[in-house]
Amino acid sequence: MAQDIDYEKLKKSLGFLVERYMPAEILTPETHPVRVLERMEKERMTMARRGLSVAIADTVEGMQDCSPSEVREVDTQLEKRGAYTLSFLRSHFTRRRRKI
Repeated sequence: MAQDIDYEKLKKSLGFLVERYMPAEILTPETHPVRVLERMEKERMTMARRGLSVAIADTVEGMQDCSPSEVREVDTQLEKRGAYTLSFLRSHFTRRRRKI
């Protein structure tokens, strides 16, 4: 994770995206990504930071097919929560595909 990225703000973004896009039936206290991060934070913050970056990158990758209007709507909701927007996350966490 880049030094200029605020961990708590990034975690807010993940929490919103998980709640909005992950099926509720798979979100338990044991499997919810934000709860998993909170448990990691108590033991190894470096591991939690790395895990958050991976979770955000995976989430952003899974949302590549969102329409521009959906991205704008999600950005608005994230801004209201004081979190990073999906547009920001896309620009910082999109994995570059290797050409074969």
